[in-house]
Amino acid sequence: SPWVDLTVSTPSILDDECADYIPNVTRGTAAFYAESQASKEFKKKDAAFAAKIKNQNIGPKIWHDSFDRPEGRLQLYVNNKGLAIPYVSPMLAESLGNLPPLLLVAGNEERLRDETIYLAHRSAEPAKYKGPSYNAGKFEKSPFQTPTNTTFEIYEEMPHDFQFVDYACTKMSYERMSEFVNRVTNILNEPLPPSSYNYINIKGELSPLKERHKKVLNWENIGIVPSSAA
Repeated sequence: SPWVDLTVSTPSILDDECADYIPNVTRGTAAFYAESQASKEFKKKDAAFAAKIKNQNIGPKIWHDSFDRPEGRLQLYVNNKGLAIPYVSPMLAESLGNLPPLLLVAGNEERLRDETIYLAHRSAEPAKYKGPSYNAGKFEKSPFQTPTNTTFEIYEEMPHDFQFVDYACTKMSYERMSEFVNRVTNILNEPLPPSSYNYINIKGELSPLKERHKKVLNWENIGIVPSSAA
């Protein structure tokens, strides 16, 4: 599954009962690295870039007050003011419509589960799931409002990137990936099925998503850095 929300705002990121091998990242990746002379010099340029983002006046802003962290940078990948840039956090883009067909796969026990669930719904139903509250109004101005054909699959008991390990579901996942590619490239000469959200148990049986998976769809803090991030 992709990492599509560097604001670490979804519930599964915060869940200490999650059995994934990915650590609780609410502290951010930058917190684990010591300050260096190179990083100090970089901060000068970084501050100018951050100010440019914060002061942009081209419509709804792409940052939130929660990005201001007195302890410093949350992620090494980008400064805090850039966390909601769509190229950084695709889940927070103005729209995920008009994309090529997507296959999104997640493990039920991984920390990135909920952001993948939300991304899948934002692409398949862009008019319904419009992203963070501080971006209100951007979707209506976007030319990309056509739903994206999206297949989402979540595998029972699986961690992040479970396909690299010989789990019971690994072979099935690869087979379904291959089938998806064949359909998209029209090798099977069959139309793509409509968008779907599937829960796949350890026996390989498909069913709709469980109610617990839908919690993120009503999450009010999408794109907002949690207060526990330090």
